[in-house]
Amino acid sequence: MDVTVNASQQIRPKRATVPEIYRKAARILKSAEERKGSLKNLIYSSGYRDVKPLYALVAESCKHQSALDELINNTAAFQNVKPFDPHLARILITELIWGKGYLKPINARAIRIILELESDLRQALDSLNSQEENDSMQQISAPRYVRVNTLVSTTEKVCNQLIGEGWKQVRSKKKSGYEGFIERVKGLGENEFILDFHLDFLLVFPSTAQFYNHNLLTSGAILLQDKASCLSAVALKSSPFYGKMIDACSAPGMKTSLLAALSNNQSPIIAIERDAKRCNTLRQTISNTRASKVTVQQADFLTLNPSDYQDVKYILVDPSCSGTGIISRLDPKRKSEDKDNLELRLKRLSSLQSRLVEHAATFPSVERIVYSTCSIYEEENEAVVRQVLTKIGQSFQLEEALPWWPRRGTNRYDNPPDDIIGIKCVRAEADKDLTNGFFIALFVRRI
Repeated sequence: MDVTVNASQQIRPKRATVPEIYRKAARILKSAEERKGSLKNLIYSSGYRDVKPLYALVAESCKHQSALDELINNTAAFQNVKPFDPHLARILITELIWGKGYLKPINARAIRIILELESDLRQALDSLNSQEENDSMQQISAPRYVRVNTLVSTTEKVCNQLIGEGWKQVRSKKKSGYEGFIERVKGLGENEFILDFHLDFLLVFPSTAQFYNHNLLTSGAILLQDKASCLSAVALKSSPFYGKMIDACSAPGMKTSLLAALSNNQSPIIAIERDAKRCNTLRQTISNTRASKVTVQQADFLTLNPSDYQDVKYILVDPSCSGTGIISRLDPKRKSEDKDNLELRLKRLSSLQSRLVEHAATFPSVERIVYSTCSIYEEENEAVVRQVLTKIGQSFQLEEALPWWPRRGTNRYDNPPDDIIGIKCVRAEADKDLTNGFFIALFVRRI
């Protein structure tokens, strides 16, 4: 018997959902763009079961950010489809063109659209200015820095384990100095690593090195921390290095845990963080790194009463900033941000930054204050130092931070012969130091 099926009764294939890894990655891009956290913290707090491929996908999307923006905004065929989440579009295009697993065809609308546009997208990609893309790639290329947590292990033990796993430790020629070291880092092979030129607890690997599920990382023996981020804690260190400390803007806790390591867990440290969620991240970092002398306090540093902290000798102030020195930071709005908006944002940031340092100077026994940012803008760096000195200059002087560091601040805010700022401050630059862009100033109480 024949059975006639009306069109309205035909069974249609069930529409599939976009795989979870793509949806998670898109949400991470959006949150990073909205400055809700660093990529690493957003990835690890996403709840996704396998961090490694998620991290790789998000990182690859960030690496090709400028090309993705061009493809989405300037591919004619893309403009003719019904709009869907642009962050998801970036992730799917990344998987299609640069992904190792490629984009598998399933009956999900977003994936169907991207696959249907594959030819147009690839043609548009070929027509992009290759030099601009290459320059962008070079700009964000940086080695992988691994900090040995000396509260858990030693540099020698970590190196020996890595060598046993197939890594090769290399050295630069002593006579070649820092510049020779930088060139050696640029030429690191896939399975090579080198001890940092300045910091004996820091190892340098090629950018492709991955440690996200390595037992050294999960055990707290190593941390993934950029070299520039380590410098502010090193700058705060005195000889001898003992006494109560405050990390005024502590989360996620990398600098706090380094302070604990530099003092060999001998000095009490108060880690201040006002945001509850970031406070939880901070507590996890402190626990994982075995920084046993650290006390986490959820509070706004500006609300602390200095008289309640009579014995604090050291304060690290590493506040919120524009983040313009972070070479892996996703910030697609930065290029298009108009001058007025940028000036307003920098004015707000620098005002808060100045207030934080000035408040640190009111603690009765504080001897050393380090101010640091991951910003490239003078308005957040030397200009803040200049402003702070007008308020605390009677009690504190600007001292040369890390005298062995080659890169110094700008002299545009100097007032010679007595009022020198630039040469006393530290700057790290991505193209010269292969680190995030960074700034450090050290204030020392006058005797």
